[in-house]
Amino acid sequence: MYGVGTTDSNLIYEVNDKGERVVVKSLVSSRRAFIRFTNRSSRPVAVWWRDFQGRKQHYINLDPTDFFDINTFVTHPWEFSDAATTDVFVINNKEIFRPPPIVGQVLFRTNWNITVPVRQLRRVAMLCVAVRLRNVEAVDALGLPRVLAQELREMVAKIRRELTSARIP
Repeated sequence: MYGVGTTDSNLIYEVNDKGERVVVKSLVSSRRAFIRFTNRSSRPVAVWWRDFQGRKQHYINLDPTDFFDINTFVTHPWEFSDAATTDVFVINNKEIFRPPPIVGQVLFRTNWNITVPVRQLRRVAMLCVAVRLRNVEAVDALGLPRVLAQELREMVAKIRRELTSARIP
């Protein structure tokens, strides 16, 4: 994504075609878009919509291979993240998805695949280890440098919290 920043209020910004810094938010539009989001990752994905003030609104979680049909508008931004780790997922290698204007001219549903972006090797390795550890204390037995151990503890805690909350009705 180009020119992106965040603030404490969970708003994000991008640079528009005029070079202005603007809040990523939904805009009023009459051009509908009939969209299907398909989770093509091996992880549960949280689907988010940016409202008219730019606030991030949770829509649904999709398990691997699941899809979600939504009637939206071409000016509405959507985002995707790992439901447990909050890592960003993408459509067409973009962190923020807006239906292309041409989609607003068709009367059938178009499919958009949610995928994992290219990640740093360090992050991938930590995720592989984190999903295999049963608890945060197991990190100490690995003999990792302090900084890596702390990051791994946080990741394991996040994943375990998500798994625990998923089991509670």
